[in-house]
Amino acid sequence: MSSVYLPPGRPLIATAEDSVPAGTGPPTTLRAAVALARSADPLGHRVHVALAGAFAFVLPLGMVPIAKDVILIALAVYTLLRLPKIHRCFHPFWRDPLTWLILAWPAWFGLSLLWSPSPAFGVEESRVLRMLLLLPLLWPVLGHYHVIIGAFVMGCGVIVLFQLGQVLGLPGFTVDIQGRADAAMQPILAGAFLVTAATWLLSGVLHWRGRRGAAIAAGLIVIVVGLVLTGSRGPWVSLAIAGTLLVLTTVLLVPPARRRVAALGGLATVAVAGVVLLDIVLLSGQFTNPIRARVETALVETDASAGDAHYEMELGGWHRTPVGYRLLVWEAATQVFRANPIIGTGGGGLSSELDASWWLSPPEAAAAGIPVSQQHLNPHSMYLQVLASTGVIGLLLLVIPMVMAWCRLLGRAGDPVLLGAAFVLVAWASGAAFDGYQMMTSMMAVLMLIYLAAMIARQPTRGETT
Repeated sequence: MSSVYLPPGRPLIATAEDSVPAGTGPPTTLRAAVALARSADPLGHRVHVALAGAFAFVLPLGMVPIAKDVILIALAVYTLLRLPKIHRCFHPFWRDPLTWLILAWPAWFGLSLLWSPSPAFGVEESRVLRMLLLLPLLWPVLGHYHVIIGAFVMGCGVIVLFQLGQVLGLPGFTVDIQGRADAAMQPILAGAFLVTAATWLLSGVLHWRGRRGAAIAAGLIVIVVGLVLTGSRGPWVSLAIAGTLLVLTTVLLVPPARRRVAALGGLATVAVAGVVLLDIVLLSGQFTNPIRARVETALVETDASAGDAHYEMELGGWHRTPVGYRLLVWEAATQVFRANPIIGTGGGGLSSELDASWWLSPPEAAAAGIPVSQQHLNPHSMYLQVLASTGVIGLLLLVIPMVMAWCRLLGRAGDPVLLGAAFVLVAWASGAAFDGYQMMTSMMAVLMLIYLAAMIARQPTRGETT
């Protein structure tokens, strides 16, 4: 690679020179693999693209959770039906080292069930691993990756429409118990979806001009409004980290975009200041007050949680606040990790070690006398849960493919979709510090979409052609 900045170049869609003649060996590059799948079964290819787009569209629709599994099954069945015609296209997939690194952590997690004191919880956690199927199921149509991501972003737009219905109090639409527009799903999950869409849209705004750039900018504004309405602080932090790093990386690695970034930065600053001022003066802080309240609440909860105040828990109740609970459960998970630092306590085994930590029980479980060991504890940190369950080995197997994928994607800084995927990964990894993304089916699916982008971004090895 002669330089970091690589223009997008020709599309990944098949061309005549990429085709693999009948009777020859298997394809050696992704582009050739896509060409083979398309030429071997043209009609089936179009149906496959439609199914892939449909899955991406329903993926963020947490208010209809069964939809993604229905289409995932349809994708699996259809891919199997096409397999006799397109099986050779998977040759580069199995040759990619990233494929095997991705599979290493699930394999280690499954092995850890052998020493887990709660294998039933481990099996329950492993259900999310069905999203690994997305890697082979979407591989034959990766030439249309931009269509898949566009469908996902449109699905996130449906989240915002649902939220507006909640805010406006339309019949059948209600906010959650804390007054947040959660789109009828966990607000953290809704926020994570919107951060993913916002990061990809921000990358497009920084790269593209004209009508396409304007349309993407409008979509970004809509998605950010939805993110604010979730009231979910973890995703706010994730977007702040990923967005800032994306802008800085674009400035450093994509010289043609520097002037555009500077102009957009100034415009965005003026626009945000104007919106805040108008909201405070004309709308009495209707939009800014909830944000300020959520931030102030976090500060109050953090202050209340400071120090060794376990003896005050029953009186103060600070351990039931989001921040207070997280601090306590992080401490408990750290203790379990220290007792089993190399291989962990086993998949799903975290709760079995925490019966003494009575304060981690939900009120209804505590009232019923159910010990912590019989509850499926969520420590609200993927990293600590992986460390406690599968040890340092498990964390390394989880993180190494993420680092490899990010490095590949960063090498394609000139492609807005692939560069955007690099910082979607940053947002995903940041959000996982506050919640167990590895136990969320939809967030595991997002991670698979990022890995597929990294497979597209893979630089050809010796003997391969671009």
